[in-house]
Amino acid sequence: MTQAVSLQGHVYLTVSSRRMAARIEAAPYEGAIWVRVIAEDGQELARAPLADAKIDMALGRTARKLTFEDGTLFETQDHAGFEALDTGTRGARLHALERFGPHLIAFTAACLVAAFLLWRYGLDTIAALAVAVTPQVAVEKIDTGTLEIIDFATAEDSMLTNEEEARARSIYARVLAALSENERNKRDFELLFRAMPAVGPNAFALPGGTIVVTDELIREFPDADVIAGVLGHEIGHVVEDHGLHRLYRSLGAYALIALLVGETGPMLEDILLEGNALLSLSYSRAQESAADEFGLTLSHSAGFDPSGLKIFFERLGAGIGDDMQWMSTHPNHSNRVEAIEFYIRGLE
Repeated sequence: MTQAVSLQGHVYLTVSSRRMAARIEAAPYEGAIWVRVIAEDGQELARAPLADAKIDMALGRTARKLTFEDGTLFETQDHAGFEALDTGTRGARLHALERFGPHLIAFTAACLVAAFLLWRYGLDTIAALAVAVTPQVAVEKIDTGTLEIIDFATAEDSMLTNEEEARARSIYARVLAALSENERNKRDFELLFRAMPAVGPNAFALPGGTIVVTDELIREFPDADVIAGVLGHEIGHVVEDHGLHRLYRSLGAYALIALLVGETGPMLEDILLEGNALLSLSYSRAQESAADEFGLTLSHSAGFDPSGLKIFFERLGAGIGDDMQWMSTHPNHSNRVEAIEFYIRGLE
């Protein structure tokens, strides 16, 4: 500041809550800037070098404050005048950076680009590291909790006969035996059966090694090659840690969006979670394709015809139609059958 500054405002004297109209006058004197607080009647209420006073940081359009060492506080709504007083301080520089302008646009764009790169290339790495450090006991608890929810919401006790269950377990044992001993020992593999009419013929794998097969799959697809292909596919999900990887990636994407937009309310959280699901679709299709290839190789090694998995998806496609691929977490059936045929040719 090189010129005198005068600002109108109000003052609160030391140890007093009384608000008085006053002004401050600041001017250079003997190499320093001195500030005086003057009442309406001309009485000087406080005087000090500006360097010894505390200037609050600007916060939007709230009143600016100047506090003297003895506790006297002056406040004003004259932001333009106060900026002349505050020129060169750290608070002034920060306030200038907060103003909308090209620098703020560039900074926002840089943040968005960084967030996109992290989502596109970094989340997979972060998820892989999280999977690597997750203890098996935690994964088993995920299996237990998920199975409890499934049993409560959609599943019923299996109605398979002893013969049907024993045959399915025999197929499962052969397929699992084809897996390397090292992979078998990493997880607590377990086969369970549930009646799930709303789900239909299906099977799914939980991260810890629990594989659930529906009664409908066993009864509608009694062919051993089909059952072996489906079980090999689900074992592939477990071995490749697809469930955990997808879970951590989704959580990472949600955390990234929450970081960008700040604290989210319940409604916005629902939207973000739905958005996360949509963003992860292509990744889920890649997982499904990888599990198909794994299952084909495993069932083939166990002595089953790998075309059983092809038969399974051909019949599913004929029964429910060919959904648009971009709206599904799985490849559409025609594309999937073509890919399976390609894998099978590689096994011959």
